[in-house]
Amino acid sequence: MRILRTYARAYVDDLDAALASFTAVTGEPPDTRFTMPNGLELATVGRVLLVAGDQRALEPYRATVTTLIVDDLDECQELLDRAGAQIVRGPQTVPTGRNLTAELPGGVRAEYVEWNKAQWERVGGRPA
Repeated sequence: MRILRTYARAYVDDLDAALASFTAVTGEPPDTRFTMPNGLELATVGRVLLVAGDQRALEPYRATVTTLIVDDLDECQELLDRAGAQIVRGPQTVPTGRNLTAELPGGVRAEYVEWNKAQWERVGGRPA
């Protein structure tokens, strides 16, 4: 399994305001923007994943500190299981492909995502 991209997570209450700020500061437009079935709105600017919602909706996700884009989610889950990680959510289908969230021994909680072809096309193609 390879990690293809890493995103820092920022939790915000207003996605439009956060996007305006991040695009002004970074000079980069959003790569991706979508709404999850649970109502959370997500967007990426550079290597930051903005997660927007009200405080109640965000609460179950705040412990997750990073999102890792991997080439094979099934292999990732096998590695996590061998490392003694606890699967918190998933694996499940999401608008960008499939994901799972795991907490590693020691307390780091991360989301792992295997992007689908459409998502790779939105961000300019899969790395070699």
